[in-house]
Amino acid sequence: MARRRLSEAIRWQIIGMHATGASFKAIGRQLGYHYTVISRLVRKHRQTGAVKDRPQSGRPRVTSEREDRAFLRIIRREPFSTSTVLKRAWLPNRHLSTRTVRNRLKAAGMAARRVVKRPRLTDDHKRRRLAWCLARQRWNLRTWRRIHWSDESRFLLHVTDGRLRVWRHRNTAYTPRNIRQTVPFGGGSVMVWGCISHDCKLDLVTVRGNLTGDQYMRHVLEPVVVTHFDNHPLATRPVYMNDNARPHRSRAVVDYLQNNAVTTLPWPAMSPDLNPLEHVWDILGRRIQALQPPVQTLRELEAALHREWLQVTREQIRRLTGGMRRRVDAVIRARGGFTRY
Repeated sequence: MARRRLSEAIRWQIIGMHATGASFKAIGRQLGYHYTVISRLVRKHRQTGAVKDRPQSGRPRVTSEREDRAFLRIIRREPFSTSTVLKRAWLPNRHLSTRTVRNRLKAAGMAARRVVKRPRLTDDHKRRRLAWCLARQRWNLRTWRRIHWSDESRFLLHVTDGRLRVWRHRNTAYTPRNIRQTVPFGGGSVMVWGCISHDCKLDLVTVRGNLTGDQYMRHVLEPVVVTHFDNHPLATRPVYMNDNARPHRSRAVVDYLQNNAVTTLPWPAMSPDLNPLEHVWDILGRRIQALQPPVQTLRELEAALHREWLQVTREQIRRLTGGMRRRVDAVIRARGGFTRY
């Protein structure tokens, strides 16, 4: 059983009770402590005039400052290593515990945190992203508001978060209440297409099956995009952004857009951080997961997506599209590399 530590207030109370003539045993019986605890505290007060604990040296460190600096260099080279692997790489000929490794990590201000996932960027991807942003660095909001951002996204019926944790006692891993039940492939999914701009939001379209160039033209471009663009005078027509997915770049789709006078925005590969619509998908995903009761069928999921799409406000969209200059500047500062968006 761990010893109870005396608070500073109780320590001064003990000194006061002893000053009034109470014995060590009497004080101990009244406060619930052994009389030896009372006597040691009174003796300390007589010698030092204080009741606080004296500074303690603690357990001596098993590594030197130089070895600790070497450990930090290993961490910078191998940030995904476990404490066991780090222990072997650090001082393989020394008997160290993983607790020592974790203590050094804590002392350096490091902790195990969620890994940020981003598309793999080659040097060519970085060069193209940087060139794209440099060419548009001086665009103002009046120019950016002409861009109509489009994208597709797939939503699972049952989302399983790999970072999920459960509070439980030891040896209760297989208790039913501690088990997260899953279904193969997330129980199915629904793919939707959406398009936003600074001033409008087009209708959400459900994509049936795998998206092809022909399906993209018949179910997305012709009934939604071209119809919307035809409502604008030719001189002030918007600019359409779609990424480099194969259905978007097929010869038939490119010719169709040109024949209908739809100007497209060149797009650098591996650049979801430059598309504000990605954040709208995140908003929809969080709202779907927060629904009570949760959706149970793909039909309910599809209906919920369309319903939540309508609830996305113009103010939310404008906060995203109005920050394009910050996104472009972030890519330039990263020299085409990863950004926080």
